[in-house]
Amino acid sequence: MNEITIVGNVTADPILRMSGNGRGVIRFDVAVNRRRFNRDTNTYDDLPPVFHRVVAFGPVAQNAADTLRKGLEVVVVGQMADDSYETEQGEKRRQIVLEAQVIAPSLRFAKANVIRVQRDQIAPEPDN
Repeated sequence: MNEITIVGNVTADPILRMSGNGRGVIRFDVAVNRRRFNRDTNTYDDLPPVFHRVVAFGPVAQNAADTLRKGLEVVVVGQMADDSYETEQGEKRRQIVLEAQVIAPSLRFAKANVIRVQRDQIAPEPDN
């Protein structure tokens, strides 16, 4: 499957949750602002933003929870995944998410102080 890269702003402070097997999971939305060049007026027109649901697991989720805040511009690289589910009432809900392998703050409007995490400080991934 092809990797997708998006650049946009985090819409709310992400919250880290732990799955039943102790693996970190983070979900957050990214708003991607769009512009289109208008040849008639020789200007750019703002288009409505597109919102993407992002999910990450394990060390990426843990590091993202410590780093990301509402309004921060981020770069996310990952693959689209089907995260559909069925409600307790039996209704099927379809949801497509961007499953992130890489999440990074954009340095376009911010500075970053990178703190390298030792691999032995990262909680090991449970066996599946």
